[in-house]
Amino acid sequence: MSLRLRRPALPKGVVVMLAVSAVAFVAIIVSDLLVPPPPEERFRLLRQEMNELRATADSCREALEREEAELRAADARFDSLKSQIEYYEGLDPRGVPADSYEAYLDAFNAYNTGIPERAAAGDTLEAHYQACREIVQLHNEVADSARALAAELGLLQDSLGSEPRR
Repeated sequence: MSLRLRRPALPKGVVVMLAVSAVAFVAIIVSDLLVPPPPEERFRLLRQEMNELRATADSCREALEREEAELRAADARFDSLKSQIEYYEGLDPRGVPADSYEAYLDAFNAYNTGIPERAAAGDTLEAHYQACREIVQLHNEVADSARALAAELGLLQDSLGSEPRR
C-alpha cells in the first residue's frame, strides 16, 4: 500500500495573482534591459570600468617589466656563454685544445640547450605585450566614451575656461 499526499488546490484568486506577479516581474526585467540607464549612471559605470582597466593595465605593465628583466638576464647569460665559446675556439687556430675541450663542450651545450627556451620566452613576452596593448586600447576607448558623456552632461570645463555646469 502506498501513501500519496494530496496537495490542496490553490484558490483561483491566488493562481491569478501569482500569474500577474510573474508577468509583472518579467516586464520589469525586460524594461530594465531595454531602457538604458540614465546618463549619470552610465557615466558612473564607465568610470568604474575605466578604473578597473587602468588597474589591469598597470598590473600588466609591471608583469611585462619583470619578464623583460628576466629576458635581459637570460640574454646576458647567453652573451657570456657565447664569449666563452669564442674564447675556447680562439685559443688555437687548429681547434679547441684538448685540455679545454670539456669546458668548451659544457658552454657549447648550455648555449644550444637554452636557445629553444630563450625563443619561447621571447614569443611569450611578445604575446603578453600584445595583450597589454589591447587592454590599454580598451581603456582608452572607455575613457573616450566617458569623456564624451561627461561633456554631454556638462561636467567638463570648456576650452574658454568656464566652469562646468552642475
